[in-house]
Amino acid sequence: MPAESSVPSSNGHIGEYENGEQQTQKVSFHSRTLSFTDMQSAPSNPLRWGLPRRPPSLAMQVDAYVQELGGDKPIHSVLVANNGLAAVKFMRSIRSWAGQVFGHPRAIAMVAMATPEDIRINAEHVTQADQFVEVPGGTNNNNYANVKLIVQMAEAAGVDAVWPGWGHASENPELPEALKAKGIRFLGPPAEAMKALGDKIGSTILAQAAGVPTLPWSGSGVAISFGECKGNIPQDIYDKACIFSLDEAIESCQRIGYPIMLKASWGGGGKGIRKVHSDDEVRQVFKQIQGEVPGSPIFAMKLAPASRHLEVQLIADRNGNVASLFTRDCSVQRRHQKIIEEGPAVAAPQEMLRDMERCARALAKSVGYVGAATVEYLYLIEEKTYCFLELNPRLQVEHPVTEGITDTNIPSIQLMIGMAIPLWRIPGMRATFSKDPNGTDYFDTNTTPQRLPQKHVVAVRITSENAGDGFKPTAGRVDEVVFKPTPEVWGYFSIKGGGGIHEYSDSQFGHLFASGPSREAAIRAMVVALRDVRVRGEIHTIIDYAADMLQSPEFVNNKIHTGWLDSRIAANVKAERPPWHLSVIGAAAVRAHEASACKAAEYLGYLSKGQLPPPDISLVYFQDDLVIDDIKYHVKVIRRGPFTFNVSVNNTAVDVVARKLGDGGFLLQVDGESHVLHTEEEAMGTRLVMDTLSCIIAKEADPSRLVALSPGKLVRQLIKDGEHVEQGQVFAEVEVMKMMMPLLCPAAGVIHFQVTEGAALSAGELIARMDLDDPSKVKRAEQFNGELPPLGPPQVYSDRVDHRFTQALNAAKMIMAGYNYPVDDILEELVSCLDHPALPLLQWHQEFSFVESRMPPGLAAKLEAVTAEHEQALGGSTADRSNTEFPGRQLIGIIKGAVEAAPENEQAMLQQQLEPLARVAKAHSRGPEEYARSIVQEVLSMFAGVEEKFQSSSGLTTEQEMIDALRKSYPNDHQAVLDLVISHQGLNHKMELVKRILSTLVLPNPVPYRALLRRFAALSSKATAEVALRAQQLLEVSLLADLRAVVARALSGLDMFAEADGKLSPTVSANVGSIFSPQPSGDQAGAAAAAGTLTGMLGGSTVVPRKATVREGVFSGLNSLMAPRSVSPHRHSSTGGAITPAVEHKIETLVAAPAAVEEALASLIVDNQDKYLALQYRALVTYVKRIYYPFLLCEPQVNQHGSMLAASWMFDDPRTAETSAKRQNVGAFLVLTSLKELSKGLQVVAAAISSLASQAGVHPSGSILHVAVCNGSDALAVSDGAAKLLATGGPLLGCEAEESFSSVELITSSGPRSPTATPKQITQVVAAAVKDASSLLKAMKVGTVSVLAAAALMPVRNGFVWDMEEQAYKFEPYLRQVEAPVARLLELDKLASQQAVYTPSRNRQWHMYHCTERKDQRSPALRRTFLRGLVRQLGSPAFLAAMYSMAADKVASAAVDELESALINCLEELTRPAPDHQGVTGRSDWVHIFHSVLPQLSLQGVDEGRVAGALRSACAALVAKHNTLFRTAGVAVWEMRFRVPGGAWRLLVSCPTGEADVGFRWQLGRLVPLQMLDKGSRLQGI
Repeated sequence: MPAESSVPSSNGHIGEYENGEQQTQKVSFHSRTLSFTDMQSAPSNPLRWGLPRRPPSLAMQVDAYVQELGGDKPIHSVLVANNGLAAVKFMRSIRSWAGQVFGHPRAIAMVAMATPEDIRINAEHVTQADQFVEVPGGTNNNNYANVKLIVQMAEAAGVDAVWPGWGHASENPELPEALKAKGIRFLGPPAEAMKALGDKIGSTILAQAAGVPTLPWSGSGVAISFGECKGNIPQDIYDKACIFSLDEAIESCQRIGYPIMLKASWGGGGKGIRKVHSDDEVRQVFKQIQGEVPGSPIFAMKLAPASRHLEVQLIADRNGNVASLFTRDCSVQRRHQKIIEEGPAVAAPQEMLRDMERCARALAKSVGYVGAATVEYLYLIEEKTYCFLELNPRLQVEHPVTEGITDTNIPSIQLMIGMAIPLWRIPGMRATFSKDPNGTDYFDTNTTPQRLPQKHVVAVRITSENAGDGFKPTAGRVDEVVFKPTPEVWGYFSIKGGGGIHEYSDSQFGHLFASGPSREAAIRAMVVALRDVRVRGEIHTIIDYAADMLQSPEFVNNKIHTGWLDSRIAANVKAERPPWHLSVIGAAAVRAHEASACKAAEYLGYLSKGQLPPPDISLVYFQDDLVIDDIKYHVKVIRRGPFTFNVSVNNTAVDVVARKLGDGGFLLQVDGESHVLHTEEEAMGTRLVMDTLSCIIAKEADPSRLVALSPGKLVRQLIKDGEHVEQGQVFAEVEVMKMMMPLLCPAAGVIHFQVTEGAALSAGELIARMDLDDPSKVKRAEQFNGELPPLGPPQVYSDRVDHRFTQALNAAKMIMAGYNYPVDDILEELVSCLDHPALPLLQWHQEFSFVESRMPPGLAAKLEAVTAEHEQALGGSTADRSNTEFPGRQLIGIIKGAVEAAPENEQAMLQQQLEPLARVAKAHSRGPEEYARSIVQEVLSMFAGVEEKFQSSSGLTTEQEMIDALRKSYPNDHQAVLDLVISHQGLNHKMELVKRILSTLVLPNPVPYRALLRRFAALSSKATAEVALRAQQLLEVSLLADLRAVVARALSGLDMFAEADGKLSPTVSANVGSIFSPQPSGDQAGAAAAAGTLTGMLGGSTVVPRKATVREGVFSGLNSLMAPRSVSPHRHSSTGGAITPAVEHKIETLVAAPAAVEEALASLIVDNQDKYLALQYRALVTYVKRIYYPFLLCEPQVNQHGSMLAASWMFDDPRTAETSAKRQNVGAFLVLTSLKELSKGLQVVAAAISSLASQAGVHPSGSILHVAVCNGSDALAVSDGAAKLLATGGPLLGCEAEESFSSVELITSSGPRSPTATPKQITQVVAAAVKDASSLLKAMKVGTVSVLAAAALMPVRNGFVWDMEEQAYKFEPYLRQVEAPVARLLELDKLASQQAVYTPSRNRQWHMYHCTERKDQRSPALRRTFLRGLVRQLGSPAFLAAMYSMAADKVASAAVDELESALINCLEELTRPAPDHQGVTGRSDWVHIFHSVLPQLSLQGVDEGRVAGALRSACAALVAKHNTLFRTAGVAVWEMRFRVPGGAWRLLVSCPTGEADVGFRWQLGRLVPLQMLDKGSRLQGI
């Protein structure tokens, strides 16, 4: 009974099983001292400590089985003296057999040998074994090939047998001899047979003696039978077949005839074997063969012509019985090592195959062989004959092929043979010969016919070799091994995920087998299986290459030979690669993802350490150069989001989604398909594995550095250090995983070795340096100049509006989070979806489908009835569909009623279930405009919420300081800081979207967005200045809408009148008086949505306090016109009637008010609403009075002519009024519904002008004509002549080359977003109309034409001046903002020579013109600003008191003092942080302020010296008081013009150094008349 039934316990007792219970007995460890002889002869581990134990019942079952089958020694434990796939296959086979026979897979204990390298890589055979013994690492002579060590381990383990596997010591006859001496069974042949057949020379000699055909070789004719020599071939006979010197090798090769295979008899695995074609090659390789297998005899054999490698599987027992288990075809080889095997062989005739089997059995029987063996033949295809190659006295790697076609378990047969069970009693063998497996009758295995194979098996060896680089072995970590067996496909792997292959392993780590009813079916099954195998890690595999090879026509048609694979390798046939564009896209996305993750981790690392991260870390934009197959691709990658990337190559781009997997790989979506992608860094670059296909993203090659591609050993240097080598010349040999590999020089030069012979090499280690002969001849990667193929979206695309809307909204949010999307496309899609009437219903259906099944009975039907009615309405005509509003309020009512009707204990749950529906209904309950507004506010709040954290505040001036402040604000959430930084880094792109949203969605009605706009306007950084300016302008536009409402109410005479959008609708609260309150109005409160959050980390909303509107100046002077707190509901008609005294008073208030009401009045004029004709009439009168104030000589005479209004009046020229050169002129106003009526209207106006001029006795030359085109569908329709002018596309009065000056154009510069024409389009149409009517205008003596036309928000004004020299009207850009009389008062003619750019003030009272000057190109730019404005009122108590006192000096002083508020307003305007229209921030270097005071001062006939002194003192006091503001604003000159009887006082305060220097110029009757203006002035016609 074996000793495994007892085991040592921890206290020195031995445990024995008896009746299922463990008994103990005391053992003395040191009862006596053993002598050295005793220690040598005694068992090393008699008590089997630390070894597997089995219950006695199981051991008895094994004993009984062996006895029943006629064996002589039960084997209970086996030492597996091998590693890798051999050990794994043996253990699995024995366990499978034991489970079937004994019902316990571990009935036979398995003891493995494990080197440190095996343990380190988590080798599969170590983990599968019942126990393992540790052995030294390194090369196999230290462990698996060390006979003495194996015997010692077998003794120590107390095993009954040793299984050698293949390779290592499996063919060393010393092993069976040593084990036999120790009484341990060797599961293989006896030493004598192994000696005779294991040696290639000896086996060939014996085969020749047995009559087996052989190829011509150095031992041809040398023969001796096994019976004659008893396995020991006499040395003299043996030597006749050997080659001992180079000369003998050459002589033997010449005798046999080239090509020749020179072989070392003891070699294997590619060692000691070379193909030679000439004497020179023999001289080159002979010493290499001697060195690779030291001491081994060498022989030469004729290289067979095109041949097939066929072999016979033999099984022989200890009783002299030999059986052959059919044949295998192993012709697909590289470096004489098999890659693909199949069976049974079909390449030769069946009769010849049976003869091969007969010869093989005879040879084995003649030498008394025991165990499994393989006899290998070469079948010569052309000659149709076969020759003996060798006999392998061991089990072959490919034996599962035979198992597959015979349904046997060969390792278990080996084990039973080791137990001395005869072949004819082994159940598996009996079944093969069609006998009863459980029978006991004897049969002759040599003569009994076998059951023929019913299927074909194809096998593929999975090796860690780089098929793309000549099948070079690789070693390293293995992260994952995925293989899914099927009934047709099975396999074995010696590694698993988390393991690896070390440099001393065999390169084969897996073996797959596929069976089928035919060869074709087996091939197809194998290809499918290979495509599903995934091995990921540092190693390369041949899986892809093998799959391609199996599908090649040569293999499918069975037209292969032993040199076929080598010829494919030589022809550089590659495995299928991923498509180049997928490789580029995938590699770019993965590298960008990893770079981003690395930078993010680095950033977070800085924050966690309390350090400031570098300021230039980019997490959104990447670029790289990828070299694939010697082609360089320059790629740019933009992150669309956390997982979405945009990859562009040469201006062609594609979106890709890449998600990181748990195993380190990536799930890639591109072009509508998904792929699994893994990368692995190696010496030559990055290996990219996409699904099961792979390619190399190579590093830039450096031929001057020769590096090791994989771990190994430098065996020998074939070139001396410092010698010259040619390109392609072999300079060294390395041993990699038991294979000898030559190293070739990539370029010619002088070599300098960096490592010595015998040195261990790691992957990437430098072997030698090269001094290149000509570095310029080194091959470089070729730049790719093509484009990506057309590719679709990465993910499934839905054309449903709600899905498109969700995608567009998410993209907009991603932009706000700092990522990059095309702004135009996203905004267009967002607006398109928001405008679609079906959006609410689709969103409702989406949520309804989730909760429908959980609703109370009847509720779903009620809701569906409401939505069905809405859906039916949507299916109507386009006109009906556009006016159909989603029934959100009705749905909310139904939901609310259902919740209230539910039992009280169920209400909370029901409310929670219906919350998604309630949310959708509520969102759309106030109409599509309100829903769109909420979406816009959500997106814009994200921008404000981030950028407010990056503004200068609390002493923080640099971005780094702000980030540090954020770090302190989020001490436990540094990811939030990183998210904020990523968002801020995308500021430029975010601003593009914000500006487009402001121009597209906010501009038409900015009132609800005031809270957000104030937050934007408060942004103080230079980077956000342009958005701040646009927000400020929109705030002004919103306030101008309120101003329009105030003006409209005043002129209508109705207290309840309210208008905010120009359509006389109550969009502004009647309580407009709240405008004066610093608290937000009701509109503002409704629009003040909380600032958006970025990943939930932006905190609460930021409320920017609104300045009092009085301070802003928009409603300055209009206090008396505001709506009362409480009003009567009584309304009066406004459809006609004379101007009442109350209205007259309000008109006068509007005329003299400082507030800029011109645009509001102009919008009321062009608003074509016949219902309110009286309002249009009053607006026209007020407009005329205001722009000509105080120079109007008579009331405008207004007459209606059909659809036209015409007005005329007399006025004094503002430049010459009250002087000796004063001049009176005629003005006219024409209101049209369409420009095509211009000619007709001019005839009406001409008559009115002529009549008025004749009554006043003046000449109408140089009159001013105002034209207003009312809003309407035909407003811009023109005459045929004007249409022709537009069609030519030529210059129209010079307007095509002018800059855009309108503030409305400024905030809509990103493009037209209104159903009306753009300002520039309007200008072109108006210019064509004016040019077409030039002859009429000239005949009327009109000097200036000003045309108002309705636009998106406020009317667009265009002015044209008669040019005396060119005798034509010319477009005047300065008349875009003001009318001609105002331009004269502002003295804009002085700016005619400047290329000035206009920007309005916030309250529109001041007009600013900016220009830049340079002395030369190298000098810095000098930025100049001219600020000009009219002061319409002087009415402070101090001023009125001075006027009553008649003291001229006091009047002068009070007038200057009253200008203080206007001055402060101007200085604040100049110092506010805002860019110019081009987005260039920064204040001006030189500022000129000009105030033209319109009220007349009574300063004539007084002491001018006193007045001058008073003026000087008052001005000096103001400058001193506000010196800081003067300096900050950069004011160089403050100029004031006071009208006095008979002339004007002009004060110039010069502040070049900040000190006031007051100068005076008295203009009295000497003002420059019109005819004396500079001829070069563009305003001379004014």
